[in-house]
Amino acid sequence: MSVTTAIDTQLARLRLRYANSGLPKFFSWWAGQLADLLPARWRELFAEGAQELLVDASTSEFGIWRQSHGRNAEYGRITRDQPAEDQRNEFSRLRDRIDDPGLRLFYCIPLRRALRRELTLPAAAEDKLRQVLAFEMDRQTPFKADQVYFDYRVVQRDAVAKNLKVELHVVPRAQLDGELATLGAIGVALDGVDCWSAAPGSARAGLNLLPAERRVKRVNQRLRLNLALGAVALILFVVAGMLFLNNRQIALDAMGAEVDKAKAEAKQTATLNKRLKDNTASISYLYRLKRDSTPMTAMLTDLTKRLPDDTFLERLNVDEKGKVEVQGQSGNANKLIEGLQKSEVLDNAAFIGTVQPDARTKKDRFTMNFQLHKQPEPESADKDKKAHDKNGVKPAESPDAPAA
Repeated sequence: MSVTTAIDTQLARLRLRYANSGLPKFFSWWAGQLADLLPARWRELFAEGAQELLVDASTSEFGIWRQSHGRNAEYGRITRDQPAEDQRNEFSRLRDRIDDPGLRLFYCIPLRRALRRELTLPAAAEDKLRQVLAFEMDRQTPFKADQVYFDYRVVQRDAVAKNLKVELHVVPRAQLDGELATLGAIGVALDGVDCWSAAPGSARAGLNLLPAERRVKRVNQRLRLNLALGAVALILFVVAGMLFLNNRQIALDAMGAEVDKAKAEAKQTATLNKRLKDNTASISYLYRLKRDSTPMTAMLTDLTKRLPDDTFLERLNVDEKGKVEVQGQSGNANKLIEGLQKSEVLDNAAFIGTVQPDARTKKDRFTMNFQLHKQPEPESADKDKKAHDKNGVKPAESPDAPAA
């Protein structure tokens, strides 16, 4: 079994299940109710696609009926005694008056020309009903399947008995081929062959005796155009979506770059702020150190003033806490302490160890230490400190404070 045959079988089974359900009647009723709610003009617009031209042939002329909105109306007649080219032009003119690319054309014959038989078949035969009817053709009719055009419709399904009643309509090919050729000569491309339900111009019986391979292959240009426009619209929608996402990504990248730049600037600002705080702390330390310490020049001046002329220093060392240690020689070392006690710069003068005579210089060799007197804060510094304690404002730097 080919793939196409398998698909056709499955589709036939699905159609059978659908037909046996109540859905067709419900959808038909529902569509009718919705259509009745629409204005008449709208119903006409929606019904345009269901228009059909029905052609009837007699010995003298072709009659053409237009079926629309469930009603038939005579549309035109073409006499058969005029040349075939004129008949073609007249039919083309009538056809072009209807702006509907999906307009279907049916050739209708009197119902009496078709052989009608009613058959009862098993329900399982509905999957391949056309093949079953073709096989049964020579048993149910005087013809073989290749000698007739036929169609059928299921008129009843009995779910209990699991059978169905089929109405078969048959027309000999020999009777119809000549008429179809005549219609083809005047440009009538048929979608099917049907029977009138009653008199000509009444309505179609709802059959299609023409085989599928002989039906016109219509190309709905409007449908193709609409599909193409729909595809273009879909592509444009996708492209617009991609452009939107791309623009959002570009904006996000730009915002990310700005955030990174702001982070870098904030980090740089924090670094500069830390450096500034460190420099400020260093400056404050140096300022306090200078403020709290006696200047070296003042200490040297005081020592020069307090030490007698017969005294000289060999070594002088001052640590960061203001402790001073000196080593030297003097004509009378014992009088040095008395002189240094009167100093306003030096405090707590005392010898380290014992005073020893130097045989070479005939002087006393001594080692002593003392503490530098703490420098009093100036009045302006007191005011700045009080303002800082009260308002939290940093005091002004002293002019003597070293630059950063």
